[in-house]
Amino acid sequence: MRPVIAALPDTLISQIAAGEVVERPASVVKEVLENAIDAGAQAITIRLEEGGCQRISIQDDGFGIAHQQLHLAVLRHATSKIKSLSDLESVASLGFRGEALASIASVSRLSITTRTAEDDHAWQIQVNGGETVGDVSPSSGSVGTTIDVQDLYFNTPARRKFLKSATTELGHCLDVVRRIALSRPDIGFAIWHNGKVIERWSAGNIEQRVDAILGQEFHESRIALESTSGVLSLRGFISKPTASRARADQQYSFVNGRFIRDKVIQHAIRSAYQDVLHGDRQPMVVLSLEIDPQLVDVNVHPAKTEVRFREGGAVHQFVYKAIQNALSTGGGERIHESTEFAPHAFTSISSPPAWVGQAGNQFLPLNQNSKHDIDRLFTQINPNTSVDTSPQDSELPLGHALAQIHGIYILAQNKHGLVLIDMHAAHERVLYEKLKEDLSTGIKIQQLLVPVVMHATELEIGKAEEHRQTLAQLGFDLATLSPTQLAIRTIPTLLQKSDPVMLLRNLLNDLDLTGSKAVLDAAQHERLATQACHAAVRAHRLLTLTEMDALLRQMEQTQRADQCNHGRPTWVQLTIQDLDKLFLRGR
Repeated sequence: MRPVIAALPDTLISQIAAGEVVERPASVVKEVLENAIDAGAQAITIRLEEGGCQRISIQDDGFGIAHQQLHLAVLRHATSKIKSLSDLESVASLGFRGEALASIASVSRLSITTRTAEDDHAWQIQVNGGETVGDVSPSSGSVGTTIDVQDLYFNTPARRKFLKSATTELGHCLDVVRRIALSRPDIGFAIWHNGKVIERWSAGNIEQRVDAILGQEFHESRIALESTSGVLSLRGFISKPTASRARADQQYSFVNGRFIRDKVIQHAIRSAYQDVLHGDRQPMVVLSLEIDPQLVDVNVHPAKTEVRFREGGAVHQFVYKAIQNALSTGGGERIHESTEFAPHAFTSISSPPAWVGQAGNQFLPLNQNSKHDIDRLFTQINPNTSVDTSPQDSELPLGHALAQIHGIYILAQNKHGLVLIDMHAAHERVLYEKLKEDLSTGIKIQQLLVPVVMHATELEIGKAEEHRQTLAQLGFDLATLSPTQLAIRTIPTLLQKSDPVMLLRNLLNDLDLTGSKAVLDAAQHERLATQACHAAVRAHRLLTLTEMDALLRQMEQTQRADQCNHGRPTWVQLTIQDLDKLFLRGR
């Protein structure tokens, strides 16, 4: 029998839409909270029962909904936030689709109680499974809106079977509230579960909100970040590499106040940490990117957790550089004294550019023409300068060397107390950054005696043509032999031992997805890191005090000198106060 085309009933259409918008109770919490923020709320209370499976009630003190329009709030594609295509192309609000309340109402028992400042009392509407129950009626309540969702999926039991335990669903709800609370520290939040308060965050500043949600671990390791370039602005906090985690569960990225999971930003974060983070370790970040709404499309995912940038490459480079600069300067911190003597009380910092020249330039820089004889750097001391005539300890962040411990560590004294330095790790970082600096002056190209022919898909051929000029600048001279074949005629000299086909394939994917060359940079930096590790002074090599001091001065003029290439600290500070506590002085 020939199938007949028929229009779907509105209720069924809403239930289908609910499958995209309302995945679980946390989805309801997200949509309602976004509406509350768009309504100008300054205080929001979330009440959950059985992880939100039984009931979700969210009360805000926003400007409410006029009772004449209350019936429109539960209709599909009814919204006050966009009125034309130009509004859709420049969305500034969190909610805008007009699907949320209608979708929620189609799979639950929903009531909305609302009151505006102009009304004498509140008004209420009830919807069960997409069907309005009665008319809009008078109710009691203060200015604002309360959305009460009960018996989620009561009329779609097959969907309800996909929900997890109440504890698991509560965890997802809390994650959603935390994300939104981080984006709006000026709003107060209170979360109740089964009649008990489990979280409460007062309105305040971003530092207070970050500390309240991410805790002491992030507070002790965070680096403030703020950068602006044209229409892009990035601010927030990132963690020092030594405080990394096994999972990326504490990475919060926001675009124009909206929590997102975006491959461009995630790739930029990972790339910025690649020199200082070991293996699969993940940093902690809370980053807020502000961009002209016309340059970002937020209408690419029903849950609004993904965006598309018009110039993804520019965004990637901006975020990457901002994080990399913050890691290089350590947030502008200086050596500080510990508040408590304990293993975690040792503090290390990155070397800010302000250190450069602070030591009076008593030591010569690395010899740029002798990378193959790098060990000689320890003897490249100005012959007219001796340690005795060097600047005083107070002028040198890392002070002066006193001794070498077991051929592994350098013991130095500065104005704060004692400094312990891992000489191999520190020297490795110094050499690595110098090699990177030399690389940045220009890529040397290796002409292949026999071009490497690779089989490519039509998409890869298109990518190669589109990025041909960029690829040439990166050292890849390509020729299209056929619709499915590329010839690689040159590659970067540093990567002549790498697999050129795999390298080019990954680079094409990188350029297409993020507009970056991070894959190429990572491969080159890996080679440089290996060179630096092999050339760095080895453990158990005895150094003179002059050689040790030369290394300290190089560290003070090197970015990221507080960590080796694997994210481990290169030095720690033990203050006089720490020593006094260790020996119980003053007690």
